[in-house]
Order: sequence, then C-alpha cells, then structure tokens
Amino acid sequence: MKLKSYIFRWVTLATLLPATALGLFATYYVQNLYHEDAARDILRSLENISSEITRSLQTEQKLILKLTESRPVQQFLPVLQAAARGQRYPQYTERLKTLSEFLQQYQSVISLFDTFRVLDIRGNTLLKVRSGHESITRYEGFDPYPIMDKEIILPEHVRYLAELPENNVSFIELPQTRDEMGTENNIVIPDGIVPLIYKGERVGYLAVTISGSNIDQLLELAARLYNGKLLIAEIDEENGVRNGQILYDDKTLLRFAHLKSTIENIQTIEDGRLWNAFLESPFGSVVSGNGRSHYYYIEYFPYPDSLTSWLIASEVNDEAYTKPFERIRVGIWVLASIAAFSSLFLAHFASRAISTPIMHLAKNLKLYADGSRPEPVKSNIDEMQQLSASFIYMAEKLEQEQQERIRAENMMVQNAKLASLGQMAAGIGHEINNPLNNIRSLSRLIKRDLEKCTWEGDEQRQSARYLKNMLEDISSLDEEVVRASEIVQGVLSFARQIPDKEFTRINMIDLLRNTEGLIRQEAKRAQVELQGMDTIERGGSVMIMGDQGKLQQALVNILLNAIQACADAQCAQRSIELSLQYDEDAMLLSIRDHGPGIDAEVMDQIFDPFFTTKSVGKGTGLGLSIALGIIQNHKGELNIENAEDGGAVVRIKLPVIH
Repeated sequence: MKLKSYIFRWVTLATLLPATALGLFATYYVQNLYHEDAARDILRSLENISSEITRSLQTEQKLILKLTESRPVQQFLPVLQAAARGQRYPQYTERLKTLSEFLQQYQSVISLFDTFRVLDIRGNTLLKVRSGHESITRYEGFDPYPIMDKEIILPEHVRYLAELPENNVSFIELPQTRDEMGTENNIVIPDGIVPLIYKGERVGYLAVTISGSNIDQLLELAARLYNGKLLIAEIDEENGVRNGQILYDDKTLLRFAHLKSTIENIQTIEDGRLWNAFLESPFGSVVSGNGRSHYYYIEYFPYPDSLTSWLIASEVNDEAYTKPFERIRVGIWVLASIAAFSSLFLAHFASRAISTPIMHLAKNLKLYADGSRPEPVKSNIDEMQQLSASFIYMAEKLEQEQQERIRAENMMVQNAKLASLGQMAAGIGHEINNPLNNIRSLSRLIKRDLEKCTWEGDEQRQSARYLKNMLEDISSLDEEVVRASEIVQGVLSFARQIPDKEFTRINMIDLLRNTEGLIRQEAKRAQVELQGMDTIERGGSVMIMGDQGKLQQALVNILLNAIQACADAQCAQRSIELSLQYDEDAMLLSIRDHGPGIDAEVMDQIFDPFFTTKSVGKGTGLGLSIALGIIQNHKGELNIENAEDGGAVVRIKLPVIH
C-alpha cells in the first residue's frame, strides 16, 4: 500500500475523534486548574482584606494611646487621683471643661471615634463626648463628682477593669455602651480601653467607642475578585447572642456603622452550610445550596487580647470562571464538525507533504552511498526537517571522525618520526660534539700563538696585515664552531625528551612568573610588552604534576618564538597576551602574539625537527619540537593556530591536581 493511501485512510478516522475528546478533556482539566487558582487568589484577597483591617485597627489603637499622652488628658489625671481618694480637686471644673473642649475638637477633626469616655477608678463616667458634643446628662452619686452615665454597681466589672494591662488598648464591651445602644442591638466593635496612670498609680480609664465607618470605607475600596459578595460575621463562643452575628454584608448592604440586630446571623445562611464548614475548618470553601456558587472564607482575629474572631467570606458565582470554558467547548464541537468535512480534502495534501520529503531523503541516502554530499530536505514539517538535519549531521560526523582518524594517524607518524630522529640525533650529536670541541680549542691556541708573533721593518708591516687577516679568519672559524655546537646542543636536548617518572607538584602561577623573569630582558630588548600576568596572578593557585625545568624550557621556547615574531614583523601592536583558564580537570594557557602569523602552507610542518622559517643562524628548528615533546610527556596538548585579526595563538592544555 502506498503512503498516500495509508495516510488518507487513517488521518480521517484516527485524528478527528481523539482530537475532539482531547480538546474537551483539556477544557475540563484547565477549568479545574483555573478554579483552584481562582480559589487561592480569592483566599489571598480575603487575607489582604484582613491585613488592611488589622492596619486600620492598629492605627486607631495608636491614636487612642497618643490621646492619653495629650496635655489636657495629663492635666486631668490629678482630678481622677483625687476622685479615687474620695476628694474633690480644686480646679475640677476648669480642667473638665478644657478636656471636654479638646475631645470635641479632636472628634471634629478625626471622625474615626463615636464616643469618648473618661472613667474613674470604679468605672463611672466623669466625662462623655459623643458626636462632637459633651453629654449634658448628670447623675449624682457617692463620689465627689457627678457622673454622666448610670453608676456602675457590678464588682466583677470593676475587677475586670483593674486587670487590664497598662500602655495597651484592650477591647471590651462597657455596660454604659450597652445601655446606650439598647438591648435589641449589638455593638460591632467593643470599646477600646486604656488605663490612665498618674505617678505610678492607676487613677482611671479612657474609653473610646469606634464607629466602624473607617472599616466600611476600607472594605468599599477592597477588590472583589470575580465579582464576589463580601460577608463578615463575628465568632464569639462565649456570647451566644453575638456568636454568628453578621457585621458586614454586600448582598443586604449591611455595614459596620449600622446597628446590628441579633436576628441577623450566619447560622441561617444557606441552611447553615457556611457555618458548618467553618466549624470543620477555619478556612476553605463550600458550595452554596443551589450549587451555582461557592463561599470562600477565612477566620480572622481582630483583637490581639481576645478570642473573639471574625469570619470573612466571599460568595462567588461559578459562572465567573466556567462560562469562558463553556464557550470554548461549544467552539470545539463546531470545529470538530468542520474538521470532519475538511479532513477528507486536506488529507490528500498532507500525505503529499509527508511522502515528498521521504522520497527526497531516500534519494539523499543513495547519493551519500555513491560518495556525493547530501542536500537538505525542504519541508514544512518540523519532523522531516529534523530527520534531514539528523542525516546531514550523521554524514558530517562521519567525515569529522575520518578527519580525526587521519589526524591521529599523522600524530602517530609524527611521534614515530620524532622518536627515530631523536635516536639518530643522540648518536650524531655525541659523535660531532667532541671534534667540534677539539677544533675550537685548537683555533684558540693558534690565535694566541699568532698574537705573540713580531716582525721588523717592511716585513713587519706586511706580516701585520697578514696576521690581522688570519686572526679574523680564526675568529670566524670560532664563531662557526660555536654555532655548530649550539646546533648539536639543540639536537641533544631534542633527543633527551623522554618521560620523567618522578614528577613533582608545581604551581603553574609561580612557574609562569619565573618564566616571565627569564625572558623579560629579551622582550625589553625587542621592545615587546608582556600582558596578562597581573590577571593570572590574581586568579589563585593552579597545581599540576610535572618537571618544572622541562616545562619552563618549553614555555621559554614558545615565548621566545612569540617575541621574535613581534620583533621581526615590525607590527603596530608589539605585545604578547597571556591568559589562563582552568576547571576541576584541566588548565588552558593561551599565548597570543601580534606578528604575521603562520603561512597555511607550512602549518603542518611547524613541529617537524629542524624546520624553521627564520633566516640562517637565527634558529635550529627544534624549539617547537622540543616543546611538543615536553607537553606530550606531561599528558597534555599543544596546538598552534592563526588568530582571526592577525598573529598566532599557542594553546597549552595540561591536567590539574587538587
């Protein structure tokens, strides 16, 4: 069966139904994920609301504490002390008037508080300011001052006030506020009470009734994610009347500043679903009774010194996150219907788009088998392009492996050639070195004897010229013997490049520093600057195993070649750049010069013994051969290549130790 027919049959049958099912499954799966994310976002928004309420209450507490430090309140403390002792303070009327006017002005500026009360040590109201006005109600009691609320005759309440901590705002429900609000209404936020201390003695209390309007404004500005309806209820298990009382509700427009009836409580909402869920867990969500919405809720403790808490909830309609996915599912069914008719038409072109690149790839296989280079396959299908790229990569990899094999074979030939030349050079060097030494000794003796010769008259003048010529010839002979001896010494050094089994630990930084000192004078003479040592020395220590003398010999040979390249080329940038990189396994030393570089024709010959591009008398052609042997004996690599912007780069790679 041809590929076109096979694809035509199965594409139409095997893709439509799975794609539709997968699309529907994906929408439900993503919808659930979106629902979970939405739930987390809503709970986080409720936590943010609780944080804002906390900041608001803390601000009000700070204001109450600051109020006790005001001058009118401090001036009234002696009056309270006198009342605690059953005495009447002489300036009672003036100071009461001053404090009353101050509280009235304070309330006109800051509208957060509904009522101010100054209580004596027994909890009776000596001053009451409400809604910016002083209370005119007066009750006569046993105390030396009249009181503005009914007298407190509850001993347990007096004891409770006496136990309140100092320098702290405590939230409790005052009997005076309860009488004022009436039994049919509940107080939303308890009164904030601060003990008043005068000369180390508790003399009374400052009681402040918070209106709750500030919290209403805060909640009005709070974000309602997914158009949720905010609900806040009080949880107080010790007070059956207040337990479950609704304080704030978007659905009924109930606010904190409104008086609360005991009839409105959370136990009646959704047949107690939200209440029962809260009893099981202090935070989470619960489905509403009609199954079309969810209640997300958290528990929040507004008062630090009380077990009374608030339940903050948000009712969110499920359509807020399900409706978009319902539209997507409708679209999937529509697209599936369209795909059922269009797949018959498109399958033909799809099969051609697949079969044509495959035939092209088969042709490439034959071309590669015949020795031709494969060509990239052009296709709009990523898999076909990747398959073609993989085939071309395989062909290039095979060619690269072949080049690596040829390079390894050349290296083996090079090593064998170096070994053979080394053995031969060792024998020749020893045989030639002795005659050269004898020739040099005899030339020095002849020169010394000639310098002692003397003549007279014309014979003296002729012999002097003859003697001078002979001395010059003998000096030239001595120089040639010295050059021949240096060549022999280089041959012997090349021949001695054998592995040393007794390597020692070497700090590569110290070795480079010492090597720089050896060639610094030569670099200065050639007017070439060495750069990079400062950066290398700041890099810390790099330890290797090796023969320090031989490694230094190799580095000196390479650096002298670099100096010679910069000096001979008369280059504009007369510098040599050193850089050192290392990791846990190896170090890489780079030596870059700015000379003319290496001709491509001789690049393969630079490591051959006795090969040199320098003029006669300036080199033996053994420096790089000796350096290569030393680096290889240290299990390293030595590579030389031309830099892109001119010059040559020598890279030495050696294993490091720890």
